[in-house]
Amino acid sequence: MNAILKRIEGFFFRPISASGFGLMRIAWAATVLIYSLGQLMDVARYYGSDGILPPSIEHIVSREPYRYTLFDYVVDPQAVVIVYVIMLIACVYAIIGVYPRLMTIVAALLLFSFHERNPLSLGGGDTVLRNAGFLLMLAPCGRAFSKRRWRLQWERWRTKLPLLPPATMPAWPMWLMLWQLMVIYITTAWDKSLGDMWLNGTAVGSALLHTHFARWPLSWMMVIAVGSPIYTYGTLIWEFAWALLLLPKRILEALKLSHGTVKRGLLIGGILFHGGIFILMDVGSFSPAMLTAYLGVLTEEDFKALRSWFNNIWLRTKNQKPKTNKPKIAILYDGHCGLCQRSVFTLEMLDHLHRLRPVDFHDSEQKRKIASDIALKDLNRAMHIKLPDGRTYQGFYAARVLAWHLPVFWLLAPFLYLPGVSFIGNNVYKRIARNRRKCTHERCAM
Repeated sequence: MNAILKRIEGFFFRPISASGFGLMRIAWAATVLIYSLGQLMDVARYYGSDGILPPSIEHIVSREPYRYTLFDYVVDPQAVVIVYVIMLIACVYAIIGVYPRLMTIVAALLLFSFHERNPLSLGGGDTVLRNAGFLLMLAPCGRAFSKRRWRLQWERWRTKLPLLPPATMPAWPMWLMLWQLMVIYITTAWDKSLGDMWLNGTAVGSALLHTHFARWPLSWMMVIAVGSPIYTYGTLIWEFAWALLLLPKRILEALKLSHGTVKRGLLIGGILFHGGIFILMDVGSFSPAMLTAYLGVLTEEDFKALRSWFNNIWLRTKNQKPKTNKPKIAILYDGHCGLCQRSVFTLEMLDHLHRLRPVDFHDSEQKRKIASDIALKDLNRAMHIKLPDGRTYQGFYAARVLAWHLPVFWLLAPFLYLPGVSFIGNNVYKRIARNRRKCTHERCAM
């Protein structure tokens, strides 16, 4: 009996990476913020007492009696707008990690209130956001990617102490999120299979050609809709495939599979599926909400697999074979400069692919090993980086190269090559470099 209880306890409470739920919190708050801003000019009209759904007829469309909304008591249009602004502020704080647990709870409860006040404006994505928000309220979603943790890491980095180990949390929130996804997809596939259009391969084509949802001209959508049978049957197979996660470990091993590889394959399929919907069709927050939920089921094994995949691609593009001890990009910085230390620390915190190696060029032994060919006066003038193939970049050009190795900057990186950007970037960098001695660890007098 004790062995069974230990297995159950291990299943629900074993420590897993908190990064997945930290990312899910950020993505959830960003999705709520962006789609709520879309109602900026209609808040009073949608949710106020003088709007399209007056309290006197609200019972016709509301989910009585098991519902609660703050707007049963807050009915003045101006007060409704104030509550709306509070929700937006809570979302911003949840994104940047300031009191993340509290701000997530505030944002989620207010989102519930808005949704229950007027369900006429809701879609499937809003239901997913409510479910994810409820789970975020219960889970320790503030352990990763928070301002407090950033501050603690900075204090340790600055004083040359080892960084804190990766934040962890119990496994049960991840399992609840995964089961929620399985219920969504398996029941959806079952419902689709009861009709005719999904079985005869025309369902996706009909949706693509629906003028209310199509993002692109009908002539374009007709070309894409030619592949409707492939998209339709592929969707059914992929949705039913989520049931594979219910198979015992032994059966999956007999099929040369594991729960981890099956889950990652399903998530990749989901990214293609929901990404395609988002690009081709306007269905509100559905695709962003579902992709947000995916982040909550990521574990350290998933992050390692993803990191290994990206790093192997990087090494192959450099004609290098993947190695156990992968080469790193050396960042040569001024360890006597407060701003430089803070900047390098930030880069190290953003180095999710583990490709960077900060090197204080005042360390004569390290400089001799890595940058013996670079004069000290040049290192003092600008930050230098040295790639594994021996190429060296400095200043703005070094920052531009680093952008390709930091996932958070991937969307920005192409814009750094636009005409004129390097001229502006060089001048800004030179000015900052000349005045960097005016900065300490905490403040700057530039």
